[in-house]
Amino acid sequence: MNSYSVKDIVMVYGHKAIIQGIEYLSDKNNKNETDKIYAVKYLNKNCYMDRIYRGKKMFTPENGLIVICSHKSIKPYNNEESACIFIQKMYRGYRSRKEFHTNVCCKVWRKFEDLHENIVLNNHEEIYIPLMKKINEDMQSGIIQFNSKYFSSNSNQISSGSTISYQVSCDSNIPKLKDKVNRKFAIELFNFLLVTRNYVLPISMVYKILNETKRMLSENIKSSVLNLDLTKKSKDTKLVVLGDVHGQLNDVLWLFNRFGLPSSNNIYIFNGDIADRGQNAVEIFFLLFAFKLSNYDSVIINRGNHECSYMNEVYGFHNEVLSKYDESVFDIFQEIFELLSLSVNIQNQIFVVHGGLSRYQDLSVNDIDKLDRKKHEILHPEKYEDTILFDLLWSDPQKDKGIGGNARGNNCIAFGPDVTESFLKKNKFDIIIRSHQVPKTLKGIESHHEGKCITLFSASNYCNKIKNLGAAIIFNQDLTFEVHEYMSPSLDVIRDTFEENQKLREKVLNSSNILELEKNEQRNSKHIPPEGALTDILNFLSTLICNEKNNLWNNLYEKDKGNTGKVHINTWKEELEKLTKTKNVPWIYLCKKFKMIENNHVNYNNILSRFKINYDPSQTFLKAEWKNECFEHLYEALLKADLSLRETLMIFDKNLDGKVSFSEFEQVLKDLNINLSAEQVRILMRLINSNSLCNKNRIQENDKIDVAEFIGKMRVCYRLAINKEYINNEKVQKLIETIGKHILADSSEIANFHYRFYEEQDESENADRRKRSSVIKSVALFQKFKNFDKFGDGYLDYSDFVKAIKSFDMNKISKEAGFEVNDEILLELAKSIDITKSSKINFLEFLQAFYVVNKSKYSYVDEIWCHICTVIYENKFALKRCIKNLEDNFHGKITSIQLRHILLELNKLLQDQKHSKSKPLTEEQIDLLSYIVETDESINYDEFFNSFKPVYYI
Repeated sequence: MNSYSVKDIVMVYGHKAIIQGIEYLSDKNNKNETDKIYAVKYLNKNCYMDRIYRGKKMFTPENGLIVICSHKSIKPYNNEESACIFIQKMYRGYRSRKEFHTNVCCKVWRKFEDLHENIVLNNHEEIYIPLMKKINEDMQSGIIQFNSKYFSSNSNQISSGSTISYQVSCDSNIPKLKDKVNRKFAIELFNFLLVTRNYVLPISMVYKILNETKRMLSENIKSSVLNLDLTKKSKDTKLVVLGDVHGQLNDVLWLFNRFGLPSSNNIYIFNGDIADRGQNAVEIFFLLFAFKLSNYDSVIINRGNHECSYMNEVYGFHNEVLSKYDESVFDIFQEIFELLSLSVNIQNQIFVVHGGLSRYQDLSVNDIDKLDRKKHEILHPEKYEDTILFDLLWSDPQKDKGIGGNARGNNCIAFGPDVTESFLKKNKFDIIIRSHQVPKTLKGIESHHEGKCITLFSASNYCNKIKNLGAAIIFNQDLTFEVHEYMSPSLDVIRDTFEENQKLREKVLNSSNILELEKNEQRNSKHIPPEGALTDILNFLSTLICNEKNNLWNNLYEKDKGNTGKVHINTWKEELEKLTKTKNVPWIYLCKKFKMIENNHVNYNNILSRFKINYDPSQTFLKAEWKNECFEHLYEALLKADLSLRETLMIFDKNLDGKVSFSEFEQVLKDLNINLSAEQVRILMRLINSNSLCNKNRIQENDKIDVAEFIGKMRVCYRLAINKEYINNEKVQKLIETIGKHILADSSEIANFHYRFYEEQDESENADRRKRSSVIKSVALFQKFKNFDKFGDGYLDYSDFVKAIKSFDMNKISKEAGFEVNDEILLELAKSIDITKSSKINFLEFLQAFYVVNKSKYSYVDEIWCHICTVIYENKFALKRCIKNLEDNFHGKITSIQLRHILLELNKLLQDQKHSKSKPLTEEQIDLLSYIVETDESINYDEFFNSFKPVYYI
């Protein structure tokens, strides 16, 4: 064992250090090297400890901090070993940070997935149901008609919204379906799916498989609980139980190869949620239906909460079907879903159900068996039986006893260990197997309630984002079992692998190859960044914040005691927790990733302005600058009224005290019948308030801001800044810009004095200076107009305007403009500014001409436009569902007149609802929305609604 002395050069944790002191940790007589405590000082790095070691004062350094360590942490210094330690530390640190980031993304993604389902269920109850009811009433009364002549009857129409191009297969390997689906056809279909990319089956084959499946299920499944007794099968019978696969065909193909194809002695149970999320649920269903038609007992499919039309329209299965076939195929799928069993009873020992147990704790299996399962969709149950059915599909286990709430929705419940114990005891079961959610451990299986309730999830690397394992439970005839966890390769890897092998049949790869590929996939998955999950988190957060932006701003503003526009990160974190209804989320870490934090504070005005719902349409719908039409009417109405300065001020400031209150502004908008909804008025006032520097004290509902600043801030980018005949006059355009600079430069000193603004030396105030500059600009123009108005009548006639401009240094103006500025060109300038053509210039015309346009991407127009987009986006699934249900042969089309009517009814519904989410549009805005998507015949409403997307500007 090495012995060290004071002043020795050593290596501690890879760093070069010098020993400054040695003391013994214990007072025992027989002291050895292991009892020594060393005080060392790094030679190339700052130290980080004081003289305290395990609560005991050990050493007092002469200068600086030290590192106190034991003998085992010290080594003789070696350059090569030091470098190796640093490399190892860097790599371990990188791996730890990466693993932490991945775990955070996966955890938050799972929480937001539940919250999104909550929003979907609430939207169905609060928007879709009443909206559909009202539109049906309008149709019956003849107020609106939906005529099928507008729509194509082409049953093979491909949705333009699909991201993948599919072709009807002409491949020679396509299975040949004759009169009956047999095992030969099922195996050929399996082999076809292994090697074929982006092909769809012929529509005649699809109809035959679906209709035969519907007939078979209708004839054979008479109750909601299927009974399975393996003792009646051969001794080598295996039962493979799988959880959610969510359209991930790679998992199903991989499992079939690993555990064998379905047969009479190799039975598969799919425990619901085959549909949605992934891109190949259609192919999975066809494959399972084919094997079931060839051997009824070989495949059992339970219904999940995603075997439901409304969920399919939200989470992707509807779009998948339309991208490959048509609406009639989707309708047959829904008819089949109603026929699926709700649960499986395996030899009176194991109960397999998709979600979990019911809130009614005295329930027996016989009660479940008698349920009428043939329900199209039950998302908001009212009847006793419907509630049981809903719980079986939607509930989750919880740690606490009894029945509790569930993040998935107001109607959803969670059941405790006592509920599980009671159900098992009453029905003499040993265990419950359920699915419905990704295990928290990101494994394929998770145990609850002392092992009596098991969550089984079979979609590995769920949605190609969260890197979880999938799992399958393999039962023998005596119900002994094994759990197999796996990470399936992608479809491309599976297909490439199989193409390298001999002609495909039931057993393509041997076990060693399968296991090796799985290990490779698990290794590769660790190198895939979780950016997809992070993008989903940010998009969902954008949706929530845009939905509640005004309320969120009000809450933050109330907590901003200094009216700085900033709050501490902990305050921001608390508001995000309330907004998302989530706990134990590392918000500070995520906010740093999203670049929201500066010096432990959040500039909430700036951050909130970055969250948007954008309208990003195809060229079919795009019309230049049309969105400004929704907001320019206030300024246009005042501008064309040709009011004097006093009259303009009195519009907003009735008592001429130089200030505008919130209530005064709101009343002006009502009096002038300006087309902004109440919520949009609050948005406009919030934006004006957040930029106001007139009053350093807090601005409450009844407080006021300066009228000159207010009018400048209220101004939108109005297109008629000058008369149309002068728009292409380059001299006039250049002169407006040049003279505007001189007016502002000449008046800024007066405006500065008006507000008593003093420049701060602190660089952190740059944002405030920019706002201050905007305020000064408004006031400077206000002051200069009053100075130019020699007669005090609130107007400038052309001659007054020319004289006023000539008071500046005309030689300098001519030099900057690049041409001689004389009386003639100044008169033309006056005429160009006079939009009302009244031979005089009013204050708003003057302000409009010389106020430098703010070209920030976060303008007032964009904020209010974002509100309109948010209203459409948050209700788009209810709107799409209503439109779809209005016509049997819709095929994704609607006229602009019909769209307008549906939006008007949505608007009334939102306006009537007495809750904080009420954000109705105005009729004029709805007219504009309908107008801009108008085409010669009809609108692809999927394409229209999919054009609204959440974004966050970093």
